[in-house]
Amino acid sequence: MSYFRSYFEKNNTVLKKSYVNTAKNPTTEIFYGSLYSKFIFKVDLTDLKDKVDNGDLVIGAQTKHYLKMTNTVIGDSKLIGQSTGSGRNRATSFDLIVFEVPEFWDEGVGFDYEYTNNDMLGNKTYDTRASNWFNRISTSGWTTEGVYTGNTVVGTIHFDNGNENINLDITNYVNGIVLSGNTNNGLGISFDNSYLGLSTDNDQAVSFFSKYTQTFFEPFVETVFDDRIDDDRQSFIGERQNNLYLYVTKGTNYYDLDSNPTVDILNSTSVPISGLTGLTTTKIRKGIYKVTFGITGQLCDGKRFFYDKWKNLLVDGVSISDVVQKFIPKPFTYGYTFGSNPTDTQKFAMQFSGIKQNEKIIRGELKKIVINLRSISQPKTDLYEDVYYRIFVKEGKTNVIVYDWTQFDLTNENSFYLDTSYMIPREYFMEFKTKTHTEEIFYDEYVKFEIISEK
Repeated sequence: MSYFRSYFEKNNTVLKKSYVNTAKNPTTEIFYGSLYSKFIFKVDLTDLKDKVDNGDLVIGAQTKHYLKMTNTVIGDSKLIGQSTGSGRNRATSFDLIVFEVPEFWDEGVGFDYEYTNNDMLGNKTYDTRASNWFNRISTSGWTTEGVYTGNTVVGTIHFDNGNENINLDITNYVNGIVLSGNTNNGLGISFDNSYLGLSTDNDQAVSFFSKYTQTFFEPFVETVFDDRIDDDRQSFIGERQNNLYLYVTKGTNYYDLDSNPTVDILNSTSVPISGLTGLTTTKIRKGIYKVTFGITGQLCDGKRFFYDKWKNLLVDGVSISDVVQKFIPKPFTYGYTFGSNPTDTQKFAMQFSGIKQNEKIIRGELKKIVINLRSISQPKTDLYEDVYYRIFVKEGKTNVIVYDWTQFDLTNENSFYLDTSYMIPREYFMEFKTKTHTEEIFYDEYVKFEIISEK
């Protein structure tokens, strides 16, 4: 599994029947009552689209895109135009809708939701330059005042207490832009239009950090790719489905074939196995192809080589010879023990490479992290299915999870690639663990590293 984050290109909170612009405010307040607001934003999907178009990442059926925004405290002062009540209360038990913005708009440079005495005469001033409730750019208004007409809802978010964060699946919307070329005018968040006419003594509000927060909690869209490599070449088991991979490189970099190859599976005498020829393959990520199949009724004794022949290989328009690789199918009972109850707990030594403690990493670097696990009772390094990493940052005394426990790729080593191109410059912490049937084993200390913009 790998991740990619796309951050907001612009945002603004527009207020009902008001020209006020609040784009640069570090928070958005979405509310109804004496007034009404909508938060509009555009996610910059350019880098994600470039990586997909270049073949670095593959959007498949299991790929998901999530809108993520962090809840924060609401204000307690009267807003521009608010004549009644004492301010705003946190709303509870409600839904917010996420909708498509139908037209191009400019962000603006305003900040204040409230009246401020900024000029020499003490007059109440605020910025009214587009965008706002009426205008999308300086010279043109919205076709429908208040941006949204009610026909393009992307999703609905339910809030119980009102302090929940936003974590909304917007996969279809993002795929429409990245894969189908739909126009990206952005999204908006608001209470349903039925709240527009409601009047309350105190506005009912919910607040989130915006693009301009000075904290780590900048909003983003997270793309989760189901592209973990789980290569069974070293542990192929008969009578079940297994994965084998072809890795294509140019120099030290992965490199794409012109099209997906096909695969024939041959037995120990190099004879094609019936039903296992012309197998289709899947591209996992750049230069990495997978075939999935099982062997039933063959002699899988853990001693004989079988072969996977990769055919129809085309690179830069040139057809190349078939690639034949080896694997040794083991019997289904391999790895099982029948009889006495095990009593000893195996102890492991865990080492990592590819990143240094306290390393400063220039944003954009791709780091390959490798974990070596060795049983204390055996001198050799072993490969394990259940090896995980987690990354977090520290906000005061709180550990804020960036990526929760995620499995390493399993090839001829336990490894994963850390793409730092979308990581906000700051200090991060990484921890490792592995699982056995009896316990979880953690690396003794956190690995601390820092993402910097430049040296």
